[in-house]
Amino acid sequence: MRIFGIKPEDNEAAEFENARYINLAIEHINKSNEWLKNSDKPYQAMLAHIDILVMLAKRFPVNANLLIKQYQTKEWRETFNEWFNRCEKKIPSKYREGIKANADELFTELEKYGNNLRY
Repeated sequence: MRIFGIKPEDNEAAEFENARYINLAIEHINKSNEWLKNSDKPYQAMLAHIDILVMLAKRFPVNANLLIKQYQTKEWRETFNEWFNRCEKKIPSKYREGIKANADELFTELEKYGNNLRY
């Protein structure tokens, strides 16, 4: 096994481990996306998963650009917005605007990554 730097991922045994976590975050976002499509509950986990994915993408942009699909990011945003419009009145008013602003910020950040491939 080759070592090629000082970072935790700078060796052959660990260099692609970050991709596992990026894929895991994407998997959880997809599950949340499916749940939000029909949910009328005023709570969700999607934004927490997206926040984690954004953190990983900033740290590992090469793999993020390979693994995040722009069409998925667009679908996730649309699903979230539809859910928010459906459930907005059920969210405590003092949090509504902040949750929506946070979502918009996270989606905008996430849209910096990814590709247009559909594989």
